[in-house]
Amino acid sequence: MSGSLRTTPVVLFLLLLVPACSTPPLRIESDFVPVGSLRVAQVVQVAKRDEILKAEVLYKAMIAAGVSDSDLEDGSVVVARIYCCGGPTRELSAEYANARMLYVPKGTKTGLGDFVEVKVGRPPKQGDGGFLNIVTRVVSKNGDQQPSCWWDPRNESLWLRVAYCDWMPKEGWVKRGGTSPAWFKRAP
Repeated sequence: MSGSLRTTPVVLFLLLLVPACSTPPLRIESDFVPVGSLRVAQVVQVAKRDEILKAEVLYKAMIAAGVSDSDLEDGSVVVARIYCCGGPTRELSAEYANARMLYVPKGTKTGLGDFVEVKVGRPPKQGDGGFLNIVTRVVSKNGDQQPSCWWDPRNESLWLRVAYCDWMPKEGWVKRGGTSPAWFKRAP
């Protein structure tokens, strides 16, 4: 993915992101920022309905979280990168190793390269179905004349850059550094 979007079959990518057993959190219900907070990610894969159904663990997690089968259509799940760009190999790159799956509710249309705002989910606990990472809105369309979001810092030789949008500071978003850096807005 080193700076560009991939056209790998989505079902293969989805299966790589789903753990072999259901004990670890799925990448559609986990993140590095607090549950319920908002973050921005860039869409790198868009799944078709049949690919979602083939990823059985993912499908079951979505149903358990309250998504109805009739709401699962082409584009209902996307894979997004939360970090950019590159690494020693594709598998060791931060953008690949930390990619997240996101549920896209009906009525929200996303495409490859779009930056989206995501409400962060959590795995099931105490018998509930958990909460999915949910796209709340598209914040910058791929190909916008004047994009409001980019990878920060704007130094293409760096391997660990985070999604940033020019409106974040004035809307109360905060930047966290460390091994899992992010711009995010805490849940109310």
